[in-house]
Amino acid sequence: MNTPDPRQRTRRQQQREAVDVVFEINLVDGAEAERLGLQQAAVIRDAVLWRHRNSCSAPPHASTA
Repeated sequence: MNTPDPRQRTRRQQQREAVDVVFEINLVDGAEAERLGLQQAAVIRDAVLWRHRNSCSAPPHASTA
């Protein structure tokens, strides 16, 4: 007999409790598009750096090639 995985049960509960999300998309061009692209790149960079600093995983091993 298969015993249900408690993680699966928790995931299903979270899916049922999910809140609707609405995305608003605004298209821009020219200087505004360039400014927005730079702003988005900075936010992505900051998020990746934060993730790297706060990662619980072990650091990758250096290659000795």
